[in-house]
Amino acid sequence: MANKKKVVAVKKQMVKKKGTASQRKGKKKWFKTVTPAHMNSVELSEIMAYEPAELPGRTIKIPLKEVTGSMRDSSSNIKFRITKVQGETCQLEPIELSMQNSHVQRIERRAKERVLAVIDETTKDKQNIRVKAYILLNNRVSRATKTAILAVATNIITTYVKMRESKDVFAVTTPKVLANTIKADIKNIYPASVLIWRISIK
Repeated sequence: MANKKKVVAVKKQMVKKKGTASQRKGKKKWFKTVTPAHMNSVELSEIMAYEPAELPGRTIKIPLKEVTGSMRDSSSNIKFRITKVQGETCQLEPIELSMQNSHVQRIERRAKERVLAVIDETTKDKQNIRVKAYILLNNRVSRATKTAILAVATNIITTYVKMRESKDVFAVTTPKVLANTIKADIKNIYPASVLIWRISIK
């Protein structure tokens, strides 16, 4: 009987301690998230935390259309990292642009041949970036043709990244610019569709 009383007493103490910790933290608060100035300082969804100090380093991933306001960007996503909190507003930096996998798979099914280019390069401000490009062909081609296509894509992406700062690499127009440039340059080798699948901080 004495042992049971001890167990009950211990449990009560544990409950009391938990309650005290919860009271110390208080309720979670809502914080605004805002894109950087070069992305027009768009206000995005709010995020919850007990204290501002908990937020730097946290990431959020949203449809790109929430930043651009264009339904054409419904099949793409953008990921941000919280860099700092001022008052009740979180400042963000982009760390990834990507196409939704379901969209890539839907387009990829039509292709007879595929070339995947994965390029790692460093920006002017010393940020390591990885770009994945998917080049889709309507017919089977030789290994030499695929090698030539890959070389062109690699050169275009490498030059683009190393000549720019990271904020410019993560501009919402970058995937389209890279895809159109690669498509135009490989046209003389073999016509193809080009998808910039993902641009991310490595």
